[in-house]
Amino acid sequence: MTNDTALRRRAELDRIWNSLASCGYALTDDQSIGLPRGVREHFRLTYFNEQLLRHDDGDWPADRKRARDVISYDWGDGDPALAEFDTITITDRGGVTGHREHARVMMLSDPHAAALVRAFLGLVPPDRRQDQGTFGVNLFRTYTNVVTRPHCDDEEYIIIYVINRIGNGAETYLYRHGDIGHGRRPTAEPVFLRQLDPGQIIIFEDRMFKHGATPLVPPPTGSAMRDALVCTVDYHSSYLEN
Repeated sequence: MTNDTALRRRAELDRIWNSLASCGYALTDDQSIGLPRGVREHFRLTYFNEQLLRHDDGDWPADRKRARDVISYDWGDGDPALAEFDTITITDRGGVTGHREHARVMMLSDPHAAALVRAFLGLVPPDRRQDQGTFGVNLFRTYTNVVTRPHCDDEEYIIIYVINRIGNGAETYLYRHGDIGHGRRPTAEPVFLRQLDPGQIIIFEDRMFKHGATPLVPPPTGSAMRDALVCTVDYHSSYLEN
C-alpha cells in the first residue's frame, strides 16, 4: 500500500467514524476502505452459488437462499487475530425465538475473506471496539423480497455489502425505532433510503434503527436477483457469554 493510498484510506475511516458518531450510520464502498480490486467478483464466484447457498424450511422470504459463518476476533496490539468460532447457531435474535441453523461456509482459509473481515472490523470506531468478540457473516441471495419487514438484528453493528444486483428496487432503508408503528408501518420518513449498487457498503448501529430493503424489481426481460453480505459485529451475549 502506497503512502497516498494509506492516507486516503485513513481519511475515509475518519469520515466513517465521524458519521457513525454523528448520525449512527455511514455509507462507503469497497475501494475506498482499501479492499483489493476484484474482491467482489471473487466473492460472487466463490460463495454465491448453488453448492453453498440453500433455502431453509421456515426461513422468509420463501425464495431466499443463504449461508453463514461466525468468526471470533481478538484485537491485540494490531490487526485483529481471527479464528472460526465453534458454532453458527442463531438463538433468540432479530425478533425470532428459538434456535436457527443455516448452511455453514468456513471462510478464513480464504485470504480475501479474512482481509474483508479485518477491513469491516476496522470500520468500528476505535473507542467502540471490544477487545474480543464475534463477527457474523451472512450470505443472502434474494429474488423478490429482500426482507419481510423492518427489523433489528439485536447486534452491535450491521454492515451490508452488495456483491451483485440484477434489476432495480432493493432500496435499503433505516427508520428510527419510534418511527415504526405497532402495525409495522412507518409513521415518519426514513433517515436513510437508497438503492445500494454493487461495491457499496453501509454500516450502522443496530440499536438506533429498524432496517430493511424494498422488494426487488425485475428488469424488462428476465428475473431480478441480489447477492449481499450482511455482517454483524456481535454483542458478547450473542455467543461469548453462552
